[in-house]
Amino acid sequence: PDPSPFKGGPSWTRERTLVAVKPDGVQRRLVGDVIQRFERRGFTLVGMKMLQVWEGYNVVRASRAMIGHTDSAEAAPGTIRGDFSVHISRNVIHASDSVEGAQREIQLWFQSSELVSWADTAQHSSIHPA
Repeated sequence: PDPSPFKGGPSWTRERTLVAVKPDGVQRRLVGDVIQRFERRGFTLVGMKMLQVWEGYNVVRASRAMIGHTDSAEAAPGTIRGDFSVHISRNVIHASDSVEGAQREIQLWFQSSELVSWADTAQHSSIHPA
């Protein structure tokens, strides 16, 4: 059965996505701010090199919204790119554009042994359908 309460609504399947702070973002020391923003959304960091892999419900779509438009001139205030990007060629951060893309990118950068598996807790169960 479809876990979504509404046809075409959000999925309640846990996903993983790859988020990479680009060199201009690292140089500007934005890594901590990026991590805090993802943690505030309830996502869990499951692997970290000079890249970050986030996991959570609808994390691919949500991370794209948090990051903002690729072109910094179009990125809304409050998004990572809207707040920190200075030009489309220096837009601070990369995030996977789909679940399939995330799976492919994660496999490029991480061995499965480098990723942490998190058990869902009762704290999160109240926001997910039974």
